[in-house]
Amino acid sequence: MIDPSNVTLPLAMLAGLLSFVSPCVLPLVPAYIGYLTSQAANTVSASLVAAAEGGAPAPARPSRWMVFLHGVFFVLGFSLIFVLVIGISAGAIGEFSRRFLRASDWILRIGGLLIIILALHTMGVIRIPFLYYDTRRQAVPHPEWGFLGSALMGVTFAAGWSPCLGPILAAMMTLGASTGSVGRAAILLSAYALGLGIPFLLTALLLDRAVTHLRKIQRFMRPIEIASGLFLLLIGVLVFSGTMQSFFARFAGSTDLAIAVDRWLVNLVSGAK
Repeated sequence: MIDPSNVTLPLAMLAGLLSFVSPCVLPLVPAYIGYLTSQAANTVSASLVAAAEGGAPAPARPSRWMVFLHGVFFVLGFSLIFVLVIGISAGAIGEFSRRFLRASDWILRIGGLLIIILALHTMGVIRIPFLYYDTRRQAVPHPEWGFLGSALMGVTFAAGWSPCLGPILAAMMTLGASTGSVGRAAILLSAYALGLGIPFLLTALLLDRAVTHLRKIQRFMRPIEIASGLFLLLIGVLVFSGTMQSFFARFAGSTDLAIAVDRWLVNLVSGAK
Protein backbone atom coordinates (compact mmCIF):
# COMPACT_ATOMS: atom_id res chain seq x y z
CA MET A 1 0.00 0.00 0.00
CA ILE A 2 1.03 3.62 -0.56
CA ASP A 3 1.92 5.76 2.43
CA PRO A 4 0.76 9.36 1.93
CA SER A 5 3.87 10.45 3.82
CA ASN A 6 5.80 9.43 0.72
CA VAL A 7 3.20 10.57 -1.78
CA THR A 8 3.21 13.95 0.08
CA LEU A 9 0.50 16.54 0.30
CA PRO A 10 2.14 18.83 -2.30
CA LEU A 11 1.65 16.13 -4.94
CA ALA A 12 -2.10 16.04 -4.36
CA MET A 13 -2.20 19.84 -4.24
CA LEU A 14 -0.43 19.97 -7.59
CA ALA A 15 -3.10 17.64 -8.99
CA GLY A 16 -5.75 20.07 -7.74
CA LEU A 17 -3.97 22.99 -9.41
CA LEU A 18 -3.79 21.09 -12.70
CA SER A 19 -7.52 20.45 -12.42
CA PHE A 20 -8.13 24.18 -12.00
CA VAL A 21 -6.21 25.12 -15.16
CA SER A 22 -7.69 22.26 -17.19
CA PRO A 23 -9.63 23.25 -20.36
CA CYS A 24 -12.93 22.13 -18.86
CA VAL A 25 -12.64 24.13 -15.63
CA LEU A 26 -10.66 27.29 -16.38
CA PRO A 27 -13.10 28.75 -18.97
CA LEU A 28 -15.96 28.32 -16.47
CA VAL A 29 -14.20 30.13 -13.61
CA PRO A 30 -15.44 33.64 -14.59
CA ALA A 31 -19.02 32.32 -14.62
CA TYR A 32 -18.65 30.84 -11.15
CA ILE A 33 -17.02 34.02 -9.85
CA GLY A 34 -19.86 36.02 -11.41
CA TYR A 35 -22.35 33.90 -9.51
CA LEU A 36 -20.44 34.40 -6.26
CA THR A 37 -20.37 38.15 -6.89
CA SER A 38 -24.15 38.22 -7.33
CA GLN A 39 -24.56 36.18 -4.16
CA ALA A 40 -22.35 38.66 -2.30
CA ALA A 41 -24.45 41.55 -3.63
CA ASN A 42 -27.62 39.84 -2.37
CA THR A 43 -26.01 39.35 1.03
CA VAL A 44 -25.13 43.05 1.25
CA SER A 45 -28.61 44.07 0.12
CA ALA A 46 -30.21 41.81 2.71
CA SER A 47 -28.07 43.43 5.40
CA LEU A 48 -29.15 46.89 4.30
CA VAL A 49 -32.80 45.85 4.34
CA ALA A 50 -32.44 44.47 7.84
CA ALA A 51 -30.78 47.68 9.02
CA ALA A 52 -33.29 50.02 7.39
CA GLU A 53 -36.60 50.86 9.02
CA GLY A 54 -38.40 51.08 5.75
CA GLY A 55 -38.16 51.90 2.08
CA ALA A 56 -36.09 50.30 -0.67
CA PRO A 57 -32.39 49.84 0.09
CA ALA A 58 -29.77 51.63 -1.96
CA PRO A 59 -28.02 49.55 -4.62
CA ALA A 60 -25.17 47.67 -2.98
CA ARG A 61 -21.82 46.84 -4.49
CA PRO A 62 -20.20 43.93 -2.65
CA SER A 63 -16.65 44.29 -1.46
CA ARG A 64 -14.04 41.85 -2.69
CA TRP A 65 -13.85 40.41 0.81
CA MET A 66 -17.56 39.59 0.74
CA VAL A 67 -17.03 37.86 -2.63
CA PHE A 68 -14.04 36.06 -1.10
CA LEU A 69 -16.18 34.87 1.81
CA HIS A 70 -18.74 33.44 -0.61
CA GLY A 71 -15.79 31.83 -2.40
CA VAL A 72 -14.81 30.15 0.87
CA PHE A 73 -18.27 28.59 1.13
CA PHE A 74 -18.09 27.56 -2.53
CA VAL A 75 -14.76 25.80 -1.90
CA LEU A 76 -16.13 24.17 1.26
CA GLY A 77 -19.05 22.86 -0.78
CA PHE A 78 -16.97 20.97 -3.33
CA SER A 79 -14.40 19.98 -0.68
CA LEU A 80 -17.09 18.17 1.30
CA ILE A 81 -17.92 16.07 -1.75
CA PHE A 82 -14.28 15.33 -2.58
CA VAL A 83 -13.36 14.41 1.00
CA LEU A 84 -16.47 12.93 2.60
CA VAL A 85 -17.83 11.14 -0.46
CA ILE A 86 -14.95 10.42 -2.84
CA GLY A 87 -12.03 10.29 -0.40
CA ILE A 88 -13.69 8.22 2.29
CA SER A 89 -15.27 5.88 -0.28
CA ALA A 90 -11.93 5.29 -2.00
CA GLY A 91 -10.20 4.73 1.33
CA ALA A 92 -12.91 2.31 2.46
CA ILE A 93 -12.50 0.25 -0.72
CA GLY A 94 -8.74 0.14 -0.24
CA GLU A 95 -9.01 -0.74 3.44
CA PHE A 96 -11.52 -3.51 2.72
CA SER A 97 -9.24 -4.94 0.03
CA ARG A 98 -6.23 -4.83 2.35
CA ARG A 99 -7.90 -6.40 5.37
CA PHE A 100 -10.24 -8.95 3.86
CA LEU A 101 -9.23 -9.65 0.26
CA ARG A 102 -5.45 -9.47 0.79
CA ALA A 103 -5.27 -7.86 -2.64
CA SER A 104 -2.92 -4.95 -2.04
CA ASP A 105 -0.68 -5.73 -4.99
CA TRP A 106 -3.61 -6.15 -7.34
CA ILE A 107 -5.08 -2.82 -6.20
CA LEU A 108 -1.78 -1.12 -7.07
CA ARG A 109 -1.48 -2.82 -10.47
CA ILE A 110 -5.08 -2.15 -11.53
CA GLY A 111 -4.97 1.39 -10.14
CA GLY A 112 -1.71 2.18 -11.91
CA LEU A 113 -3.03 0.82 -15.21
CA LEU A 114 -6.20 2.92 -14.84
CA ILE A 115 -4.16 6.09 -14.25
CA ILE A 116 -2.00 5.36 -17.31
CA ILE A 117 -5.13 4.97 -19.47
CA LEU A 118 -6.50 8.25 -18.11
CA ALA A 119 -3.16 9.92 -18.84
CA LEU A 120 -3.35 8.85 -22.47
CA HIS A 121 -6.91 10.16 -22.62
CA THR A 122 -5.85 13.53 -21.15
CA MET A 123 -3.10 13.91 -23.77
CA GLY A 124 -5.55 13.05 -26.54
CA VAL A 125 -3.83 9.79 -27.51
CA ILE A 126 -7.08 7.88 -26.90
CA ARG A 127 -10.65 9.03 -26.29
CA ILE A 128 -12.95 7.65 -23.61
CA PRO A 129 -16.49 8.76 -24.58
CA PHE A 130 -18.21 8.57 -21.17
CA LEU A 131 -15.66 10.97 -19.67
CA TYR A 132 -17.12 13.68 -21.87
CA TYR A 133 -20.42 13.52 -20.03
CA ASP A 134 -20.83 16.65 -17.89
CA THR A 135 -23.40 16.65 -15.08
CA ARG A 136 -22.87 20.26 -14.06
CA ARG A 137 -26.00 21.37 -15.95
CA GLN A 138 -28.06 21.61 -12.80
CA ALA A 139 -30.39 24.20 -11.28
CA VAL A 140 -28.65 27.21 -9.77
CA PRO A 141 -29.50 27.74 -6.06
CA HIS A 142 -31.84 30.61 -5.27
CA PRO A 143 -30.00 33.93 -4.85
CA GLU A 144 -31.64 34.58 -1.48
CA TRP A 145 -29.97 31.53 0.00
CA GLY A 146 -26.80 33.54 0.59
CA PHE A 147 -23.80 31.61 1.84
CA LEU A 148 -25.74 28.35 1.73
CA GLY A 149 -26.36 28.96 -1.97
CA SER A 150 -22.62 29.39 -2.57
CA ALA A 151 -21.89 26.15 -0.73
CA LEU A 152 -24.55 24.31 -2.75
CA MET A 153 -23.04 25.73 -5.93
CA GLY A 154 -19.74 24.15 -4.83
CA VAL A 155 -21.51 20.83 -4.35
CA THR A 156 -22.95 21.19 -7.86
CA PHE A 157 -19.48 21.89 -9.23
CA ALA A 158 -18.08 18.77 -7.53
CA ALA A 159 -20.85 16.66 -9.05
CA GLY A 160 -19.56 17.51 -12.54
CA TRP A 161 -17.65 14.87 -14.45
CA SER A 162 -15.62 16.07 -17.41
CA PRO A 163 -12.73 14.79 -19.54
CA CYS A 164 -10.40 17.27 -17.82
CA LEU A 165 -11.37 17.15 -14.16
CA GLY A 166 -12.32 13.47 -14.29
CA PRO A 167 -8.97 11.81 -15.05
CA ILE A 168 -6.99 13.71 -12.40
CA LEU A 169 -9.72 13.24 -9.81
CA ALA A 170 -9.91 9.55 -10.69
CA ALA A 171 -6.14 9.30 -10.23
CA MET A 172 -6.48 10.81 -6.75
CA MET A 173 -9.27 8.33 -5.99
CA THR A 174 -6.99 5.50 -7.09
CA LEU A 175 -4.16 6.79 -4.91
CA GLY A 176 -6.62 7.14 -2.04
CA ALA A 177 -7.70 3.51 -2.41
CA SER A 178 -4.06 2.48 -2.67
CA THR A 179 -3.32 3.91 0.79
CA GLY A 180 -5.54 1.22 2.33
CA SER A 181 -6.79 3.69 4.93
CA VAL A 182 -9.93 5.81 5.14
CA GLY A 183 -8.13 8.53 7.09
CA ARG A 184 -5.19 8.73 4.73
CA ALA A 185 -7.42 8.78 1.66
CA ALA A 186 -9.45 11.62 3.20
CA ILE A 187 -6.25 13.60 3.85
CA LEU A 188 -5.08 13.00 0.27
CA LEU A 189 -8.37 14.26 -1.19
CA SER A 190 -8.31 17.20 1.24
CA ALA A 191 -4.97 18.25 -0.23
CA TYR A 192 -6.42 17.86 -3.73
CA ALA A 193 -9.40 20.03 -2.81
CA LEU A 194 -7.04 22.62 -1.32
CA GLY A 195 -4.98 22.73 -4.52
CA LEU A 196 -8.16 23.25 -6.52
CA GLY A 197 -9.69 25.68 -4.04
CA ILE A 198 -6.82 28.14 -3.50
CA PRO A 199 -6.89 29.44 -7.11
CA PHE A 200 -10.66 29.87 -6.84
CA LEU A 201 -10.22 31.95 -3.68
CA LEU A 202 -7.47 34.06 -5.22
CA THR A 203 -9.68 34.69 -8.24
CA ALA A 204 -12.59 35.68 -6.00
CA LEU A 205 -10.31 38.08 -4.11
CA LEU A 206 -8.67 39.69 -7.14
CA LEU A 207 -11.81 39.66 -9.34
CA ASP A 208 -11.26 41.53 -12.63
CA ARG A 209 -7.47 41.38 -12.50
CA ALA A 210 -7.54 37.61 -11.98
CA VAL A 211 -10.04 37.06 -14.81
CA THR A 212 -7.74 38.95 -17.19
CA HIS A 213 -4.84 36.66 -16.29
CA LEU A 214 -7.02 33.57 -16.62
CA ARG A 215 -7.93 34.54 -20.16
CA LYS A 216 -4.23 34.74 -20.99
CA ILE A 217 -3.68 31.25 -19.56
CA GLN A 218 -6.40 29.87 -21.84
CA ARG A 219 -4.06 30.39 -24.79
CA PHE A 220 -1.94 27.52 -23.47
CA MET A 221 -4.67 24.91 -23.05
CA ARG A 222 -2.99 22.31 -25.24
CA PRO A 223 0.38 22.46 -23.40
CA ILE A 224 -1.55 22.25 -20.12
CA GLU A 225 -3.33 19.12 -21.33
CA ILE A 226 -0.01 17.52 -22.27
CA ALA A 227 1.61 18.52 -18.96
CA SER A 228 -1.36 17.10 -17.04
CA GLY A 229 -1.19 13.88 -19.03
CA LEU A 230 2.53 13.50 -18.39
CA PHE A 231 1.91 14.11 -14.69
CA LEU A 232 -0.70 11.35 -14.63
CA LEU A 233 1.53 9.07 -16.69
CA LEU A 234 4.36 9.45 -14.16
CA ILE A 235 2.03 8.69 -11.26
CA GLY A 236 0.52 5.72 -13.08
CA VAL A 237 3.89 4.15 -13.90
CA LEU A 238 5.10 4.63 -10.32
CA VAL A 239 1.93 3.09 -8.87
CA PHE A 240 1.90 0.18 -11.33
CA SER A 241 5.57 -0.64 -10.72
CA GLY A 242 5.26 -0.22 -6.96
CA THR A 243 8.14 2.29 -6.89
CA MET A 244 6.24 5.38 -5.77
CA GLN A 245 7.50 5.26 -2.19
CA SER A 246 11.14 4.86 -3.19
CA PHE A 247 10.80 7.59 -5.82
CA PHE A 248 9.44 10.19 -3.42
CA ALA A 249 11.76 9.06 -0.65
CA ARG A 250 14.56 10.75 -2.62
CA PHE A 251 12.95 14.08 -1.83
CA ALA A 252 12.35 13.29 1.83
CA GLY A 253 15.14 15.57 2.99
CA SER A 254 13.37 18.65 1.61
CA THR A 255 9.86 17.66 2.68
CA ASP A 256 10.31 16.75 6.35
CA LEU A 257 7.83 19.40 7.46
CA ALA A 258 5.18 18.29 4.96
CA ILE A 259 5.64 14.67 6.01
CA ALA A 260 5.37 15.55 9.70
CA VAL A 261 2.17 17.51 9.12
CA ASP A 262 0.82 14.71 6.92
CA ARG A 263 1.41 12.08 9.62
CA TRP A 264 -0.12 14.29 12.30
CA LEU A 265 -3.25 14.81 10.20
CA VAL A 266 -3.51 11.09 9.44
CA ASN A 267 -3.25 10.24 13.14
CA LEU A 268 -5.82 12.90 13.95
CA VAL A 269 -8.34 11.57 11.42
CA SER A 270 -7.65 7.93 12.33
CA GLY A 271 -8.00 8.62 16.05
CA ALA A 272 -4.50 7.42 16.79
CA LYS A 273 -2.59 8.83 19.74
